[in-house]
Amino acid sequence: MEDDASYFMLVLALVPLVYIIRFYYLASSRCHNRGLRLPPGPWQLPVIGSLHHLFGALPHRALRDLSRRHGPLMLLMFGTNRPVIVVSTAKAAKEMMKTHDTTFCARPLTSALKAISKHGLGIVFAPYGDHWRQMRKICFLELLSAKRIATFSSIRGEETDRFIRSIVATLEPVVNLSELLAAYLTDTTVHMIMGGQFTEQETLLRHVDEAVGIVSGVALPDLFPSSRLARALSTTLRSAEVFREAFLALMGHAIDDHLESRRSASSSEQVDQEDIIDVLLRVQGEGNLEPPLTMNNIKAVVFVSCTTTLFCPKFTTTSLRRHLFWDGGSTSLLFHFDWSLPDGTLPSELDMTETMGVAARKKVPLWLRPTPHVYLPG
Repeated sequence: MEDDASYFMLVLALVPLVYIIRFYYLASSRCHNRGLRLPPGPWQLPVIGSLHHLFGALPHRALRDLSRRHGPLMLLMFGTNRPVIVVSTAKAAKEMMKTHDTTFCARPLTSALKAISKHGLGIVFAPYGDHWRQMRKICFLELLSAKRIATFSSIRGEETDRFIRSIVATLEPVVNLSELLAAYLTDTTVHMIMGGQFTEQETLLRHVDEAVGIVSGVALPDLFPSSRLARALSTTLRSAEVFREAFLALMGHAIDDHLESRRSASSSEQVDQEDIIDVLLRVQGEGNLEPPLTMNNIKAVVFVSCTTTLFCPKFTTTSLRRHLFWDGGSTSLLFHFDWSLPDGTLPSELDMTETMGVAARKKVPLWLRPTPHVYLPG
């Protein structure tokens, strides 16, 4: 009797495994029956596909090793039916990005991004089409034109002056220049996008960190997109939906403040003091767009502008230096201060390494000793 019971329990335990293997091979046979000429790739396991090849602390090196083995165009499976094409040479990248750009121009969305962006509400994650082309045109003609950038010169000058004074006012003999530069770029960006009267900057920064944390992970629905159980068990989707409502409310408050300011200000003041939200509201008010620019479109564009700019300083100072050279901030730093290394620090100890196309967190922040030598009037 005990042997029969043990045998029964063993068979019962093997039933789920048999079902999983059957499901895997049925899915594979459906794919092969389509007659597709798929790129080569590593061997796969049931349920997880090719994910076991990427386990470890350095998945990018695992991808490099796999591409050396399987070629410049490689197919991986993340889960049961999530194909991923890996391109590892310049020639193959040119084929996809230039020769066949319209075929591969749509950006795939994870389940978290779909929940946050409502399937591409703004511009970064919008599918290629009329809406994306219209938002791109608005960005180039209204937000990123030379005339628009010139109108922000007073804002950059104001923030640069505040930045210099904050260094002079510090009581510390040595300052963390990396941290100060990140704060300077953050203040300047928020001022240009949201306006000088925006009072919820800390809430915005908290939302930026939260958004990056949500979208940077892998959720169960990304591995099993057709599984209702995976969507029901995923905490990432619930967090993304809660976050979307919170950031839409925050953007709504900022837009309401701008609408109130536009109603109370004169037309000349509106022209002289337009920030990015004002520009988008003006374009929407002109009413000559098809499809029309909605409030949710504006909220998504504004938040993505903040997210992409404010998150980068945490990883690299390349973007910081570019902005500083544009607005004269680097010149102000050199003009107002003499800079020296702290006592006991050698130039060889500084972490100044950079790699083209790679944003990496610095091992050691840049600590310098500022010596003011130019008087700043009060």
